[in-house]
Amino acid sequence: MKKITIINYANENSLLTSILFLLFGIILFTNPGGILKFISYIAGGILILIGIFNLLDYQKTLKKLNIEQKTKLIIGVVLIVLGVFTILFSSLIETTIRLILGGWIIYSGVIRLIEALNNMENKTSFIARLVVSILLIICGLYVALTDLVYSMIGLFIIIYAILDIIGYIFYKKEFK
Repeated sequence: MKKITIINYANENSLLTSILFLLFGIILFTNPGGILKFISYIAGGILILIGIFNLLDYQKTLKKLNIEQKTKLIIGVVLIVLGVFTILFSSLIETTIRLILGGWIIYSGVIRLIEALNNMENKTSFIARLVVSILLIICGLYVALTDLVYSMIGLFIIIYAILDIIGYIFYKKEFK
C-alpha cells in the first residue's frame, strides 16, 4: 500500500515566510527605487567580500606554497571593482534595468505596429493588432519612465503573501 504524505503548510516557518514576503512586497510597492538601491548595496557588498576573500586566498597560497595563482588575484580585484561600481552607481543600475525593460516592450509594440500596418486587409484583425501595438508602446514608455514594473511585482508579492497567510489560517483551523 502506498503511503500518502501530507505537507504541513500550517507551521510557523510558513507563516513567518509569508509575513516577510508581505513586508518585502509592501516596501517594493511603496518604494521601488529604494529597495533596488538596497539590493544593489547588498549585491555590491557581497561582490566586494568575495573579492577580498579571493585576494586573501591568493596571499595565503603565495605564502604557504610559494605559488602564484594570478587567477585569484585578478578575480579578486575585478570583483572588488564591480562591487564598488554596483554600490556607487546603484541608481544607474535601477534606471538601466527599467530602460531595458521599457525599451523591449516598446520594441515589441513597434514590431507589432509594423506588422499591423503591413497587413491591413482584415479590418477587425487590423484594428485589434493596431490597438495592441499602441498599448504596448504606451506601456513601454510608462515602464521606461516610471517605477511601475517594480511596484507591480511588489503588488503581486503582497497578493501572494496575503493568500498564503489566509491559507495558513484555514489550514490551521481545519486540522486543529
